[in-house]
Amino acid sequence: MNNQRINWNEPRFDQEDIDSVTEVLRNNYVNEGPKTKLLEEELQKYLGVKHVTMTANCTASLFMAIKADSIIKNIQDFEVIVPDMTMIASATAVGWAGGKVILADVDKETGLISIKDLKNKITNKTTAIIVVDILGRSPDYNEIKKIASEKNISIIEDAAGALGSKEGDKFLGTFGEVGCYSLQSNKIITCGQGGFVSTDDDKYHEIMRRIRDFGRFSNKESIHEKEGYNLKFSDLAAALVLSQLKKIDSRKKLLVEQRNIYERELSSVKQIHFAKIDISKGEIPLWIDVHIENRQALVDYLKTNNIFARDCWPAVHRNPPYSHLGSDKDFPNASYIADNCLWLPNGPHLSEKDIIGICERIKEFYK
Repeated sequence: MNNQRINWNEPRFDQEDIDSVTEVLRNNYVNEGPKTKLLEEELQKYLGVKHVTMTANCTASLFMAIKADSIIKNIQDFEVIVPDMTMIASATAVGWAGGKVILADVDKETGLISIKDLKNKITNKTTAIIVVDILGRSPDYNEIKKIASEKNISIIEDAAGALGSKEGDKFLGTFGEVGCYSLQSNKIITCGQGGFVSTDDDKYHEIMRRIRDFGRFSNKESIHEKEGYNLKFSDLAAALVLSQLKKIDSRKKLLVEQRNIYERELSSVKQIHFAKIDISKGEIPLWIDVHIENRQALVDYLKTNNIFARDCWPAVHRNPPYSHLGSDKDFPNASYIADNCLWLPNGPHLSEKDIIGICERIKEFYK
């Protein structure tokens, strides 16, 4: 391993990607148009869902889903339960849509929402649960759907980091009323920024499309039936995603292989514990998340070797806008993960040799 800089995560683009974007530039149709429509159709087929709508990013996707849910239920004073271990966007989208965030703790091994704490947080104002399929993991959807059905609560899936991940023969993001996905630069396929929503429900679909396009269901409408926003996509981005989508199966294989290499190479290091994921049932490890001892010291040591790992997100309750919702003792598992989880470098920019070299430096540190 030479002394080249090893970044935590980087996208990679090939000539097919470049040609796909160049075609759009040459056709001079860079706003939302035929490429975006084709991408929606391709994602519908891939996921096996009735509707897909492209939008600006996954935060916009979550906002559209929560807003549509409140419109369908005709409720303005409502609560949405969000796991305390997630990227903060899962919570901020709730406030954007006019709701109140209620935090629930997570499972210590997986980071997925705690079923026990979820049950404890439901009130008569709870209208939805945001279930985060964190980094490609699948929670117990049978139990969550049972709870949601009994309490008349909607399931909105935050599948930002779970595109391509499965629970058996069903893709994550297709278990709830709406699935929300990210195409940001460190996801399995990317266009830099972007996202989309999936649903089998015609009512959610229509309302979400109106929300993202100034209240129009189609840009052929000259009269805006409802109040809406501008959360649209572009054909420039769609062209890149269409090309990247062709590579999703090879990317899935790569991510599994990289996780296996790390586990093999670091199996003797007692100070490292890999977060639980079940690859055998179709879960794809988007990132390499490990729970470790002396996290900051290891991060600093790796930096001296030009290797850049990344700390986990802070628990949501540790962010000032949500600190009033509880303390570390209220969310012990989310707090533990926030303090001890590290994301090791992975992605299409790394070779097996690179990963083995990273593992050698980690073993050196713990010796």
